[in-house]
Amino acid sequence: MTSADDRISGQHTGLNVAAVGVVVAVVLVMLLNELFILGAIRDPQLGELLSYLVVWLPLLAAVLISCFMLGSRSLGRDIGLRFRPLDLLWGLTLGVIARVIATILEIAGYGQMGSAGAILDEPAHDLWWVFAVILAPVLVSPLIEEMFFRGLVLRAVSRAATDNGATRRWALGIAVGVSASTFALIHLINAGSPTAALVIGLSTFLFGLGAGALAAVTGRLGGAMVAHVVFNTLVVLPAALG
Repeated sequence: MTSADDRISGQHTGLNVAAVGVVVAVVLVMLLNELFILGAIRDPQLGELLSYLVVWLPLLAAVLISCFMLGSRSLGRDIGLRFRPLDLLWGLTLGVIARVIATILEIAGYGQMGSAGAILDEPAHDLWWVFAVILAPVLVSPLIEEMFFRGLVLRAVSRAATDNGATRRWALGIAVGVSASTFALIHLINAGSPTAALVIGLSTFLFGLGAGALAAVTGRLGGAMVAHVVFNTLVVLPAALG
């Protein structure tokens, strides 16, 4: 094969790895839901931990395989895992705007701010509480999800579109749309009603568009990660304090 053929094959392989990561995550979430329904998991802390792991592990595995087995072994080069001070400003701005839009959608859909499931138990302020309320939703999830959706998926789709003749602008637009759509779809798995699906789907899709555009323009994940942290914090913090 020529070097061009190798490059195209590599990008298609990256897309395949990303697709497998999403499918595995969806299947594991559905299996976990069945275990909950059957009563096989009775420990609430174990259930909550597993609910994170069944998503985190497939997505993180896809990123690491694409980078360290198929790529250059540099997360900064392969998926743009870099941060600059300006990313803090962009991320804060995007995160707040996205949360305001999500709140408007929640009020329109539910008749109030927030959604079912955003209410937390009485805080114990132990190590588990720190993990479940702060580390998991505010830090770990944004890190892994941004590396996967705005790192692996966005770049793989953009390069594949370019290799198939799209201009750079069109390739980035397609990539932002695909990454946002995939990001929204994976958050719809546990939507409990059509209204919840509509509100969650729209809010996560719009956030995904903003985060994807920011990552595409800057070439870095720093701003998107900050935005994701802010977006999630503005949900978790009121619920934790309430």
